[in-house]
Amino acid sequence: MEYIIKNINDYDNEEIESFYKKIPMIKKKRIDKYINNEAKGRSIIGEILLYNLILKKNIVYEKQDYYINKYGKPYFKSNSIYFNISHSFDYIITIISNKKIGIDIEKIRKTPLNAINQFATKKEKEYILSSNNNIEERLFKIYTLKEAYFKMLGTNLNNILEVEFSIKQNEVSCSDKNVKIGFINEIEGYVISYCEMK
Repeated sequence: MEYIIKNINDYDNEEIESFYKKIPMIKKKRIDKYINNEAKGRSIIGEILLYNLILKKNIVYEKQDYYINKYGKPYFKSNSIYFNISHSFDYIITIISNKKIGIDIEKIRKTPLNAINQFATKKEKEYILSSNNNIEERLFKIYTLKEAYFKMLGTNLNNILEVEFSIKQNEVSCSDKNVKIGFINEIEGYVISYCEMK
């Protein structure tokens, strides 16, 4: 497992537009659907990070057969490398592995507490609401683990309550014992979670 995290402000428009030409047509079509230029830029930066990561493995980005599954998850047909991309506000992270993998980054911010009813199990709610201190951080820890899990599977979030995460001190566990999970603690004010098939 390897990843790169970058601030979107590290890239200028010229660099982003230049790389856009290298992106496979199937991915360009998705990027072109964005009305917002910032969203387009973020998607392209995610691809730049992917390009740089797989280049280290001697895999040529332009030679990969790029596909998108029915849930919108992009993947390489060869399955020699798995990847996932996530962004939140100013940061983008791209991760690769030789096993199925999912990543999610979220900026810690005020969020209506009733939102937890949409994604958290009873035990997860107890963890989130265990103290008034750092409540948003705990909320986003559970939320990003769930997002990363379903991104790893390449499906939607319809069954979000069927998987449960437990966090005690720095120990993280999952009801699905076939996954390796954890946090990447590199950017203050953000939660970054990953899930990888064992």
